[in-house]
Amino acid sequence: MCGIAGVYEYGRAVGRVTPETITQMRDTLGHRGPDGAGVHVTVDSRVGFGHRRLAIVDLANGLQPMFGEGGECLVFNGEIYNYPALRRELEARGARFRTDCDTEVILHAYRHYGERCVEHLIGMFAFALWDPRAERLLFARDPVGEKPFYWTVQDGTFLFASETKALLAHPRVVAEVNTSVLESYLANLVVPSPATFYRGISKLPPGTAGTCDAAGVRTWQYRDVTAGRSFLDVSLSDAAARVRTLLEQSVQARLMSDVPVGVLLSGGFDSTSLVALLRDRAERTSTFSVGFADAPELDERHEARWVARHFGTDHHEVTVSPRQALETLTAMVHHQDEPLADPVCMPLGFVCALARQRGVPVVLAGEGADELFWGYPIYERLMRRQRELQLFQRLPAGMRRLLAGAVPRSRRGRTFEVLASAAAGRQYPMHYPLCMPTSLRSELLIPRQYDPPLVQPALIDGETGLQTVAFDTQHYEFALRLPELLLMRIDRFSMAHSVEARVPFLDPELVEYAYRLPVHHKLGRGRTKVVLRQALADIVPERVMNRRKQGFGAPIAHWLRGPMGDALFDLVSSPAVGRYFRTSALAQMVAEHRAGRANHAWSLWPILNFAVWHRVWVEGVPADELTERMMRRCTVEAR
Repeated sequence: MCGIAGVYEYGRAVGRVTPETITQMRDTLGHRGPDGAGVHVTVDSRVGFGHRRLAIVDLANGLQPMFGEGGECLVFNGEIYNYPALRRELEARGARFRTDCDTEVILHAYRHYGERCVEHLIGMFAFALWDPRAERLLFARDPVGEKPFYWTVQDGTFLFASETKALLAHPRVVAEVNTSVLESYLANLVVPSPATFYRGISKLPPGTAGTCDAAGVRTWQYRDVTAGRSFLDVSLSDAAARVRTLLEQSVQARLMSDVPVGVLLSGGFDSTSLVALLRDRAERTSTFSVGFADAPELDERHEARWVARHFGTDHHEVTVSPRQALETLTAMVHHQDEPLADPVCMPLGFVCALARQRGVPVVLAGEGADELFWGYPIYERLMRRQRELQLFQRLPAGMRRLLAGAVPRSRRGRTFEVLASAAAGRQYPMHYPLCMPTSLRSELLIPRQYDPPLVQPALIDGETGLQTVAFDTQHYEFALRLPELLLMRIDRFSMAHSVEARVPFLDPELVEYAYRLPVHHKLGRGRTKVVLRQALADIVPERVMNRRKQGFGAPIAHWLRGPMGDALFDLVSSPAVGRYFRTSALAQMVAEHRAGRANHAWSLWPILNFAVWHRVWVEGVPADELTERMMRRCTVEAR
């Protein structure tokens, strides 16, 4: 795992790229790669690449930028899990390898397959490859979107990086707010790709590649894991057997490492499944859990301890207090780069720091299982209401609108969103909106032109109502929520502590298979993840199998009634925030929450993230200075 950055002045005959500029960009990513650093600038000064290395495979070699036989230059972030097989295939075609690292396989794959080399790679990756003979830059992001790739064009100059902070370190790039994405952010907790919160900066969508040459930038989707919109005709037992095989293969591939590998363990079904699949090596496996000193209802450490004892792992824990949460708030937003308003970012940072402290730089995590196998309770609740919703959609359009409009404004939350979307003729995905409902967004945002917060995929001929809501939901999860929120939160907060996180449930082959399994293989008789439970019934303990889903979270409602709420009140009262939000309405929400008259935590948390981000990244207030101000106020209030 690494950090990459680079510049290509494709619009200039004589370049101005300097090693100093590339080094400046590269070293903003030092947390992503403490084990090595490299810079390369071409003789004509038009191309410069920078790299920070976290050494995981072939520790002695693998330094980057790495060069191919034809002078190709590569910077790469991630792991290629099929590189042993791909290496053998390329050697049979005449390729000669100098190292044992997976980076080199990309160079040889490009020599043999050209731009289509990305179709041969299985893993998590983002890379940029300079071909001097074609004078073309090739770049790509993995199919599921585990690794990030940000880019921008400034006056004939293409810049790229693993994180936007590296782009902002370049003198031509200025941090300006992309106001068009505000409503989408408040609905989704994140900005959907290809946009970002920075005007002029884009993020490459998952499964997308691109080139930059004298003609400019061109991108294309080389693999779409959300493409299938028809259910497989397969029995539950056959599906469970296939899922077990694919998951075991995925876990085995993600053990590829020359350093220790651990597991982030909550004690729930997904993380326990990973420990169970490692049962033959459990005594050598370290597990890591996080809990909260002030929120026993969210603290699963007792369950994690039970699982650790059951499998005999080397178990470690960390506890997060409200003061620690406030102390690390600005650091959290600093590492987000753009707001990722999921409260899980906070505990993720602490548990990944613990893994690093214990000498385990690679961890497996359970991200993706709930989305792929339908583990969320809301799925089960809404599917039980599908018959009524389908009947509702058969009513005349005018009657549907009338009934939806009859819902009182005071009750226009998620239920209203479902009803209103059904009234419009097509239900929203079951997790949409993740955060603020439409009515609250319209009350808080200052009117301006916004991009639509949700763009749904095209339907196929003959889709049934159930088919549409099922695949719309999965498309939302795999095209937006997973790659741009859940996977970016674990990328940012594992890499913030120089830890590589791997997610076995999101192997592309497993995703494309389970994505098309019928709904009744995922939900049935009040149970979620039916096929996954059957696939792992012989290795996951019954206690875990029958536990009610708790969910990984953070006590933000409690935090926002304490000193963090004071910080939020100060931030939302600032003139800068007043350019985007109606501050009087915001201040009222903060006051109601702090007084305990209402719970606005999930609406206030994204605004807090945005306000801190704006102070640090747009207004330029140093993160340490902002933290000091908040902690000083906290101390004064305590007196």
